[in-house]
This record gives sequence, C-alpha cells and structure tokens, in this order.
Amino acid sequence: LFAAEQPAAPTTTNSFTIAGMHCDGCAKGITSELKRTAGVASVTVTFSNQLAVVAFDTNRVTSAQLIKVINEAGFQAQPKTP
Repeated sequence: LFAAEQPAAPTTTNSFTIAGMHCDGCAKGITSELKRTAGVASVTVTFSNQLAVVAFDTNRVTSAQLIKVINEAGFQAQPKTP
C-alpha cells in the first residue's frame, strides 16, 4: 500500500531590506535568528546588499513576524519594494 501524500506546504519567498548591518557577522546573526524561526525553509542574508531573502511556510509564520525577528535582533527590516 502507498502512504497518503502530504500536501505541499504553502511556501512563499519574500525579500527584506535591512538597515544596521555593519559586517558579515551581522548577516550571519540575522541568518541564525531567522533559521530558528518555525516555518522558515531557507534564508539568505547578504551584508553587501543589506538584504534578506526568506522562503517560509505561510501557515506557520508571516512576513510581519519575520520582520519582528530581525528587528528584535537589533536591526531595522522592511519589505523590499520592487
């Protein structure tokens, strides 16, 4: 018999601009905080671009919650505008 397939989690990817990063260590700290957040699938934070790109399960975490995590780490995040 075949096991029932689980529906894929509704994953989305959002970009956030981050003010207050001064080095690659800051980017690594933000990456660590976001990866510990339930529902986050992947994180890329680049110091040179002052940018975080986060893929996450929209049933478990929201963009606003991700921004709060970054802000609580001592930085200022906002959604990246095109």
